[in-house]
Amino acid sequence: MRAARPFPLVRFVLPLLLVLATFVGGCSGARPQLDTMPTVESPIVSSGKVATLDPTTASLSVVATALVPKVSVYDSPTATAPSRTLPNPNPDGAALVFLVDQASTGWLRVLLPVRPNGSTGWVKAADVRLSRHTYHIEVRLSEFRIVVRRGNQIVLDAPVGVAKDNTPTPGGRYYTTELLKPPNPNTVYGSYAYGLSGFSEVLESFNGGPGQLGIHGTNDPTSIGKKVSSGCVRMRNEDIEKLAAILPVGVPVDILT
Repeated sequence: MRAARPFPLVRFVLPLLLVLATFVGGCSGARPQLDTMPTVESPIVSSGKVATLDPTTASLSVVATALVPKVSVYDSPTATAPSRTLPNPNPDGAALVFLVDQASTGWLRVLLPVRPNGSTGWVKAADVRLSRHTYHIEVRLSEFRIVVRRGNQIVLDAPVGVAKDNTPTPGGRYYTTELLKPPNPNTVYGSYAYGLSGFSEVLESFNGGPGQLGIHGTNDPTSIGKKVSSGCVRMRNEDIEKLAAILPVGVPVDILT
């Protein structure tokens, strides 16, 4: 259920109002405060370097953070008009970020946080600020596990709760779009929640929200290792707190069924 209770963003980005949204994974209530946004490892200060970066090399991910109020998305660098525009900040009040998939002079192909899952588009390099990191998340649904790496180093290997069979988490590649902290950790979100760029393919909406996927803590540790959610991935609070302390946004997330 949506509500209109705003919470301020307090780190890394300028103060914004964070409005309510709801993940699909059995989460409900107000979208919590964004309390921690770790900085990315290596800012890229010159857009002139874009064409020399290969995001697929050596576990490197390149993240594009919007600099303009609306980002125009094109089907190709030669398109004469955008196919869509995305607001910045996003509808939840967080900075709009993309995971870069390919670079060309003056242009970036990015993963989009929209339906259908897996959508990509081209944005102008001048409209974003680039940064990079080497983190990667893999969720193994059949094994009830999440594995987080920095380069080739495993920084977390932990059990998770997953979705019920009738509301499955769709497999594929996504990325983290925002990090949120509930004012009260004793809720279905637990102590932290990451929004993902993907959406349920069964639920068009959930409790007033858009059916967005998420990875979050839980106030019910007995749900870990079980099929319990409507699409989200649940972690123990102590595990997601480790991630919240180190991960930037724009981390690729591979959901393996």
